[in-house]
Amino acid sequence: MKKENVLVTGIGQANYILQLYSEIGKKLPQYNLNVLNLRNFGNKDIENRATTVFNNIYFVKPTLKNFFTLLNALLPILTNRYFWKDVSIHIVEKGNIFSNEGLRLFLRHVNAYHYAFFIDNKTDTQLIHLHYPTHIFSLFTKYLKKEYKMIWTYWGSDIYRINRWRDHEIQNSQISKATIITAATPEMKFSILSRFGFQYNDKIRRARFIHDRTFYTLAEGLMCDRSWVHDFKTSFQLPQNKIIILMGHNGHPENNHLQFLQTIKFLPTSVLNKFHVVFPFTYGNNKPGYLEKLQNISKEIPLSFQFIENFLDWKDLAKLKIVSDVYIHCPTTDGLSAFLTEFLFTNNLAIVADWLPYKTFRDLNISYLDFKNFEELKGILMKLEEYLENKNEFTRRNTSIISKNFSAEVISEEWVSVLKEIY
Repeated sequence: MKKENVLVTGIGQANYILQLYSEIGKKLPQYNLNVLNLRNFGNKDIENRATTVFNNIYFVKPTLKNFFTLLNALLPILTNRYFWKDVSIHIVEKGNIFSNEGLRLFLRHVNAYHYAFFIDNKTDTQLIHLHYPTHIFSLFTKYLKKEYKMIWTYWGSDIYRINRWRDHEIQNSQISKATIITAATPEMKFSILSRFGFQYNDKIRRARFIHDRTFYTLAEGLMCDRSWVHDFKTSFQLPQNKIIILMGHNGHPENNHLQFLQTIKFLPTSVLNKFHVVFPFTYGNNKPGYLEKLQNISKEIPLSFQFIENFLDWKDLAKLKIVSDVYIHCPTTDGLSAFLTEFLFTNNLAIVADWLPYKTFRDLNISYLDFKNFEELKGILMKLEEYLENKNEFTRRNTSIISKNFSAEVISEEWVSVLKEIY
């Protein structure tokens, strides 16, 4: 049986990419798996793991300051219709192509051309698996000369947070070339169809994210023997006798930290004194001054706060979720949060914004509180002690539901089915 070569492209986020293909690769002997521009490859552990998963690990990073790099790409770019469409979109959005942003757009096309040239001429690829098809990650498809079978995989933000016309247009103009499109949830599928057309309904398959087993393995053991709790709270400066509230899963403003602070500042001091709020800012805080703004606002509220900025390893992250009585999850948009799923596994109380597309959780009868707006969240926090008194009965089945329905074995079969269908 002849093997087909799969080239994994797009966002290249190592933690997710390696987790996915290490699970499905062994079940797909008909494919050779290769990857282009895997991120964080400088980490030796990731490098060693990647060599066990992929047959070939390619890196294409054109030196944009090199004259010949620019010269070789110049004619293909200037004769590419989509480049001029991008220029037109840029002028409409920005009003001026002669700017730093205009230069960056041109250099993005230089990169895209070289990526496509490499794929066409230096690899023997039959199937391209494109992750996170925003403009920056999918532009190379406009320069491919050969025909390929293609899987488009949406992650969430690439469909829910399209706030630039170029991201919409690159997807709108290329999605018809996808052999199969994958979406993690029914809501994500509906968003794709609503934006690009219901003629793509037959192309979409459900394929969820595979969660790293490390958290679940650690958490299971830590939940059975909790003798570590007192020492962990002490070392992390967490109070022993307060309700610990974990708020948000990273430092992105989309987590609505500011709205949360504006909500709790109106709670009675007698209620606030019972809480200790933890903001995990271990990654994602890229907006200058955002953390400092939150810290300044928190000083005006009679409540103990903690901002965790240092990276947490798997064990400390598992412990933090287990000792947190409550997790508040209210980003503006989301696919199907791994952070929330892991927290639900602990049987602690999650409070989740009902605007998030979580039909998957509801269909599985996973138990959590939800709220329609921040005023309603305020009411829940007023009665939080009462909810926690009944928590064990309310959430007791979550661990077993998550274990059964979100295991790597179950989810990997969704991806195996997609790839076998294409073969």
